[in-house]
Formats: sequence, structure tokens, C-alpha cells
Amino acid sequence: MNRRVLPTWGLLVAFVTVGIALACRDVAAEDTCTSAQCHAKLLTGSTVHPIAESCETCHESTGTPHPKKGQKTFKLTKEPPDLCFGCHEAFGTKSKVVHYPVTAGQCTTCHDPHSSNEPKLLAQPMKDLCGTCHSDHVSFKVVHGPVSAGTCTACHTPHEGDNKARLEKEPPELCFGCHADMQDVTKKANVHPALAAGCPSCHNPHGSDFPKLLSAEGQDLCFTCHPQIQEIVSAASVPHPALSFGEGCVSCHSPHASDNPNMLLKTETETCLGCHDTIITKAMTALHTPIKNGKCTGCHMPHGSQNATLLVKPFPTDAYVPYSDNEYALCFSCHKRDLLAYPQTSYATNFRDGERNLHYLHVNKPKGRSCRLCHNIHGSSQPKLIAESVPFGKWNLPLKFVKTETGGGCSPGCHKPQYYDRNTPGKKPEGTKRAVEAP
Repeated sequence: MNRRVLPTWGLLVAFVTVGIALACRDVAAEDTCTSAQCHAKLLTGSTVHPIAESCETCHESTGTPHPKKGQKTFKLTKEPPDLCFGCHEAFGTKSKVVHYPVTAGQCTTCHDPHSSNEPKLLAQPMKDLCGTCHSDHVSFKVVHGPVSAGTCTACHTPHEGDNKARLEKEPPELCFGCHADMQDVTKKANVHPALAAGCPSCHNPHGSDFPKLLSAEGQDLCFTCHPQIQEIVSAASVPHPALSFGEGCVSCHSPHASDNPNMLLKTETETCLGCHDTIITKAMTALHTPIKNGKCTGCHMPHGSQNATLLVKPFPTDAYVPYSDNEYALCFSCHKRDLLAYPQTSYATNFRDGERNLHYLHVNKPKGRSCRLCHNIHGSSQPKLIAESVPFGKWNLPLKFVKTETGGGCSPGCHKPQYYDRNTPGKKPEGTKRAVEAP
């Protein structure tokens, strides 16, 4: 290149620079700064920061000309957040919990100081903006509605607050803002302690991989607070089908609150009969005392058991059982074993002919008769839960039980008609034709 050309180019550059400087001096700053050649895009958002329309309010010149290659010729009149507090009321010192960008004075981390297409001059859509720092709060299979809608400030104050995580209110009051129906639920007699401790005890407030924003799936969530139930269920050789095949714990229990003990959805009897609807019939005028008192759990374990039909203690499944002092442990949880311990008694049982113990006669032998052959365990149309029929092989033989003030009788077909009377042995009830005979 001809070296004599260089001074000419230098003069040209100097001339242009001086020209721009003179132009900047004579033209209003807001017209110059946002001209097509410079910061044309700063104020193009749908929402413009009102103060940004006058650049000198926040920026001041530190030298001319502007621009100057490799140097800054403007600076902020104050550093954030003091600059922002010139117009906005100061915050970040009045509350217990302050958002970190506020503490660090990083207003422009979240807000564009000039213009934005987002409300509140946010630098990005709220969900994306918050997700920049809190990425673990926005990506789930099941997303909480406010998170999905990108309205994080529905629950959190963006700058500072007195509640943990800058929540607008403490749970459950915060949650009641949307889930208003739950407010009435909590007025019930029994409130789940987990709910009293706050909804996040069971629900992830942002999202979850499980339905209903639960922090774990099904009964595994319940077991985190009820490990003793988990032990019963895990060890049970006979699990309750409601846990195995139903909806889990909520098949029977309300997860939030209930007017029934043990958080049951209905009374204990109604809960059980909801599935076991053939156990009690309208014809049953006499109910087993536990059922009459609404306590199926007097005999059955509700979650799992080592015994057939979820019984709390063993009960033989066979019709004929060699008797021992350990048999019928379930029945003798309530009834005294004396009623079949003595061949002769004047007090242990009313099922006797004179002092001849007829319970002993039926049960206490190598081929003892099971209680359930003569008694319907849940209820009966006969007194003393006497069954209407007794199973015998493939037949059901009618018992034809008759009761009197001091005795009674039956004619089941498995033995001849038999009658008993505590005062007059062998006395037959009125209307019968035969006296008592030894089986």
C-alpha cells in the first residue's frame, strides 16, 4: 500500500468521529441513543420502562467522543439496587427471607431495565426465568398448575417475604387459596397430622412423577410415617386385597380428614361391608357383638395377617378339630374357655342339660366340632348366633333350633332330635314330641 495514503484515511476517520460527537451534542439523547446505528432495539418491547425514555436519568457521560473504541464513555448514575430505589421503594431489608438476586443487588438479572414483551419488564417468561436458577422445580411428569402456567408469583413473593421460600402464606392457608373445598375438610373431627404439618408433607408443590403431585407412589408414601403398618403388610401371609389390588390406603382411609376414627372414609362397619356386602343380611336379627359395636377389627386385621381371612388370632378352618387348650384362640379372646373345659358344670355355660356341659360334649373330644358348625360367626336370625343350617359334606342340614327360657333343642339330621333344660334335664320344649337322648 502507498504509505502516502495513510494520513488521508486518518484525517477521514477523525472527521467522522468529530461529526458524530457534534451530532450527539446537538440532538436529544433519546433520539440519538436509540437511532438505527446504535441502540435501536432497546425500547422495542411491548412494555417500555418509563424512565428509559430519558437515557440521562440512569446513564451519564464519562468522556467524549461516544462511542470510543475499546472504552466505555457512559456509566450508571448509581449502581443497582440504589439506582432502582431512586424510583422504586427500597426492599430487601424488611423481611426475614430475601431473594438472592435482591440481596446481591442484581435487579437486571430478572428485569430488563429498558423494555420487555413480558409483564413487569421480566427478562424472560416467568417459568423460563425462574427455571434458570430453579431448574429442579419445573420439570416433572405431573406439573402443578401455577408452575405449568408460569405464574410462580401466585405462591411466592418475588423479592422478599416472612415465610419460608417467600410463600405468600403458610400452608395450608396458601393452598386453600385454590383448593377452597379442602378448608371445609379440615373442620372434620379428625385431621391427618400430615395435613396439620402442611400440604408439602405429602405433595410436592411444584410437580411430581406421581399422580396428585404426591412425593411417593401409593402406600409407599403412607409407609414413610406408618412403618409399623409396613411391617405388618410386608410380613403378612394373608394380605388385605384392598391394599394389593385396590387404590391402596385411600380405599378405606381419607388422606386429609374424617369424622370417623382412624381417618376412615365411613364408619368401620360401613367401610368393611362396602366390599363384603354379603356378610350381613336383613334377616339377621342377632349380630355378633363386635359387629354390633361396629368393630370388625375385633376379629380381623385390616391390613394383613398370618391367619386365614385376616383373623387377629388363629381359628381352625376344618369342621372337625381335635381339641386342645390352644385351639379356638380367636373365640377365647372374648369368651371364657371354662364354657367347654368341664364335662359337668353349674355355671360355665347355659348350654347344658342339668349340669351336663353340652359345649364340652360337642367340642372337647378328638373329633371336636368347630364353633362355626353351629354358630354363624357374623350374625343370625336365631338367638345366640345359632346357624339356620349346618354344613355336612355337600349338604346343608337345617338345625331346627328351638330356644326356651331354661333350655331348648335342635333336630339337625346329623343326630336324633335333642332337647336340654338346665332345671329339668331332658325336658322337651312345648310343641315337640321327643325327649333328650344322648348323642
